[in-house]
Amino acid sequence: MAYFLVSTEMNNNPMPQIARWFQTIDPRDITPERAGNIPEWTRLSMQSGEMTVFSDVLSMPGFLVSSMVYGVMRLYDPQIPYKRMVLLDKAKKDMALYHLPILPDCNCLLPESELSRDESDIIRGVIDLEKTGREPVIKLGGVTSTHIAFRLDVVESILRRGAKGLKLTELEVRGG
Repeated sequence: MAYFLVSTEMNNNPMPQIARWFQTIDPRDITPERAGNIPEWTRLSMQSGEMTVFSDVLSMPGFLVSSMVYGVMRLYDPQIPYKRMVLLDKAKKDMALYHLPILPDCNCLLPESELSRDESDIIRGVIDLEKTGREPVIKLGGVTSTHIAFRLDVVESILRRGAKGLKLTELEVRGG
């Protein structure tokens, strides 16, 4: 069973720039225990340009998914709670709807994983399949920034629907 880290492909494509994320959303609240501190709907200011690509996953500054990815994730796990994020560019009179999944940490990274010096990035991810519970979507614990992994069948469903702007990095899997 394969898992992939999912993030935004940055190939020189201008992405929407979300303003004041950390002043609006406390990263400590993006957990099942504290998600009640986040409103059901949040309006965030963004800057976008003529060539801005609204990727189906925005991995920075938080992990947001488009309505299409949200729909696929709901098919595989309808129990995942979400908060809705409306990105507004007042200057361009543009908006985009994204969803913030609220996932518990899954402490499935094995010691042979390689992390950056500050433990915010995964250089080489090795996960214990048994600890994933074979969940379709997991938030990797043991790192200081948010890293979300999708199971192969979820990734395939998203790609079949024409997803854009995704970067997929396969994780090594042990056990199971």
